[in-house]
Amino acid sequence: MRKILIVDDEPVNCRLLKELLDGKAFCDTVFSGKDAVDIFEVAFRTRNNYDLILLDIAMPEMDGLEVLDRIRKFEEINGIKLGTGVPVIILTAVKDAFMTAFKKGAEDYMLKPISRETLFEKIDEQLGKKAIKIDL
Repeated sequence: MRKILIVDDEPVNCRLLKELLDGKAFCDTVFSGKDAVDIFEVAFRTRNNYDLILLDIAMPEMDGLEVLDRIRKFEEINGIKLGTGVPVIILTAVKDAFMTAFKKGAEDYMLKPISRETLFEKIDEQLGKKAIKIDL
């Protein structure tokens, strides 16, 4: 079973995403950018990596764009080239951060509210690069 990290400061959003993916992927949820970076780094160091990250942008303290930047820098320091690290799909209500997210290394971008079918398609596309898909 694939392992997905869900990052959103709204617990209800995390719960809904986790419920959508129940039985299809193992999901960890965190409610802050700092916790996301910390859990990502621990997972990497213990070789228990995430297969995908679903990341909100608008969060207090450390926003999703900074989280993405820190994850990509951590990967680079550890010899992982941009485009070959953990796929990140941005799930946000922030429309104007689209290009910045891609420049920082996001693989995909969805505006909230999200469609279940579109979310699964985007996850399948990213995980399909690793030859395992989530069935609807």
